[in-house]
Amino acid sequence: RRVAITAGIAFVLHQFPEMYFMRVKSEEMPDRIIGYTAYLIPIIGAYLTGLVYPATIVLAIHCLTEVLKALSDVVESSGQEEFSKPLYRLWSVAFIIARNAIAVLTVVTFFKLRSKTPEHISQLRFISCTAVLLLLLAMQLYLGWKFVQTVLNWRHQAKEVELAQKKADNFWVQRKEANKEAKKVRAEKRAAREIDEKED
Repeated sequence: RRVAITAGIAFVLHQFPEMYFMRVKSEEMPDRIIGYTAYLIPIIGAYLTGLVYPATIVLAIHCLTEVLKALSDVVESSGQEEFSKPLYRLWSVAFIIARNAIAVLTVVTFFKLRSKTPEHISQLRFISCTAVLLLLLAMQLYLGWKFVQTVLNWRHQAKEVELAQKKADNFWVQRKEANKEAKKVRAEKRAAREIDEKED
């Protein structure tokens, strides 16, 4: 069990220097660091405190939402927006459920530890477990806040795109009307010249 947890920690930690070698864009780094940290907290917490089963459940829930997000990104990058939009909506719902589920699991684990007698858990271990659980709960709140910010940014960008599209449509409509008016004026002038020539 310890070997598996150590391997998980090593795998996540190696992602940090890998960002440098993969030349990740600076604007993408904060999101990646937050994502890797979300993996590290339950893994290191399980290693230090022995809360292996709650950490495994937390990682399973978190990984499920990450798989949905990755699938949505792949479908969108392939140009199939009609399929990517429902997947993003599904990921949004799953993300909110996952954050709440992990928060509830954190609180339940804390009260379960609190109910144990000093014979079953030492004071030092209880304090360390509490610190890890509080850190995990704070991480869920931060991820939830970042999610709300991301959704608001998406809506703002969608409104800007919609306004730009309306402006473009209005421009082409006005240009077509102007062309029609110009053709009408030219036709009237041509008809007037033809009448003048006939009279002469």
